[in-house]
Amino acid sequence: MSKHKKPHVHPIDEAWLALGEEAPIGSDVDIVDSHIHLWDFSEPAYFRAAYEQDARSAGISASVFVDCTMAYREEGPIELEPVGEVEFASQQALGNSSDVNVAAAIIGWADLSLGDAVEPVLEALNQAGRGRFRGVRTRATYDADAVAGYGDQGAPAGLMGQDAFRRGVERLATDGYVLDLYAFHTQLGEVADLARAFPDLPIALNHIGGPLGVGPYADRREQVIADWKAGMSEVACCTNVSVKIGGFAISRLGIVTADGRERPVSSEELADICRPWVDHCLREFGAERCLFGSNFPVDKVAIPMRTLVNGMKRLVADLPPSGQAAFFAGNARGLYRI
Repeated sequence: MSKHKKPHVHPIDEAWLALGEEAPIGSDVDIVDSHIHLWDFSEPAYFRAAYEQDARSAGISASVFVDCTMAYREEGPIELEPVGEVEFASQQALGNSSDVNVAAAIIGWADLSLGDAVEPVLEALNQAGRGRFRGVRTRATYDADAVAGYGDQGAPAGLMGQDAFRRGVERLATDGYVLDLYAFHTQLGEVADLARAFPDLPIALNHIGGPLGVGPYADRREQVIADWKAGMSEVACCTNVSVKIGGFAISRLGIVTADGRERPVSSEELADICRPWVDHCLREFGAERCLFGSNFPVDKVAIPMRTLVNGMKRLVADLPPSGQAAFFAGNARGLYRI
């Protein structure tokens, strides 16, 4: 197995997911999925055709591929290894159907700690993207706890404040790219500090700001919510930051799970579970800075795509039509130039 591949991906049980099948609700609306992965980390592989099927079931018209360490190069300079993933994503996009534009935009990875030396890497990523490369994702996730954090796969403490890293971020900003950023709720102060340092850089905060729900945080949900709310309010003051609404089934967040369930959550239950998180994001960032992102196939372990979209429709039902349109598609189309 490649040194870059994830050691464990939860299996997807299609028969179990089918038990939660729902009909679409609400009116038809353009939907751009701002956060997907394609990979062979699980059996069977989750490539373009598999995503198209899920997307089509929920009326999704386009998607943004986001770095997941897939297809990194096995040879050559280490800094150019992630170019292989963007090559893979752009190749997947070549076979798109007429109704689902998979990987309409591509977010890759580059080691921004290279500082100014990251420039040739960005150039190589852009070339590999064949007109679809839009920026870099930084997985800044750090927690000292072995259960909550990603261990050796995680980021070093204080990454977002390091001088070399910020020089790399400056190159990203100068070149007109987007920074996708995955961090935990305990790091939201660092996220805000980074955003203030680069006010002209568009930043997409992944997975509702990563509120941890495992390890030492498992029995402290009320405190986590309070800390997360305060952190997200601080980040929301930075008008260059948008937040992706998704990632609810990430095991470290512990918000939605398939464990012990006879059938998947319904869209009503999903909306009830996610409402405290989504309502705060909408209130602080506004509909104009919130984006729908399925995080498939990660979240597919617990939530069918149509159920997820139905749940999101329930959660944004009180927004005016313009706000709903922005949330489901307009913001992603603008941010990622789709």
